Amino acid sequence: MKSIKLILIFIFSYYLTQASSENHRIGARSNAMAKASVSSIDIWGNYNNQASLAKLEQIQFGVFYENRFQLEDLSTKAIALYYPTKLGGFNLNYSQFGSDLYKESKIGLGYSKALGEHLWASVQINQMRIKLNQVYGEQSKYNFEVGLLAEIFSEFYLGFHIFNPSQEKFETLYFDEAIPTVARFGFSWHLSKESILNAEIEKDFDNDIQIKFGIEHEFIENLHIRLGVSNHPNQISFGLGYQYKIVKMNLAYSKHQTLGYTPSFDLNISF
Repeated sequence: MKSIKLILIFIFSYYLTQASSENHRIGARSNAMAKASVSSIDIWGNYNNQASLAKLEQIQFGVFYENRFQLEDLSTKAIALYYPTKLGGFNLNYSQFGSDLYKESKIGLGYSKALGEHLWASVQINQMRIKLNQVYGEQSKYNFEVGLLAEIFSEFYLGFHIFNPSQEKFETLYFDEAIPTVARFGFSWHLSKESILNAEIEKDFDNDIQIKFGIEHEFIENLHIRLGVSNHPNQISFGLGYQYKIVKMNLAYSKHQTLGYTPSFDLNISF
């Protein structure tokens, strides 16, 4: 049974044309908008573009869970922390994907800072770990990611982020797997106090360009609805977000054209 489950995990990874050890996009708000998040400003910049964290003025903490295609063995769990100081912001995050048969984990420590009134930058160092089982063993690698965020004109933000530019990879006696190098560029346009339009181009150096669009609208006070579309693979997504005082809750569903639904949820607290 375990062998069958392991085979299924690799089939799903191949079918999605995504390498293992991917840099998982985290955050139900992001998921609801097709993961078009390189210019979004929220706690999940811990994973999507750390430069955006420098815009946050409060200590923030978040937890996240995603059940990919509603299979527990393909679930992602994550936590994130951001702490602003006069010298810049510091962020810490941990994420885990998979099960005992195949597990990826990532610990990141980052720093973000304003470089001017309309420009923010960041760098994050990561320890990435992959574990197959007792037979094939496990291995850790270190890499980094950098990000930029710029306000081009009022309420229009451009973001750029690159993950693993050093092109690190896992190599063992039984296993040779590249850690993807992924560049992302996009914008977040705050059309009004209630509405935001996001768009993004993502290029994994080993795969096709992915184009993503997402929109968020506050249709009643503190309650947001979100929609998104992307290609490679073709997916649609939608979700809701609600804020009550210092607590934000987000729920998202995405639908793969063949493999079905992926629900995700996050909870964020500001101090």
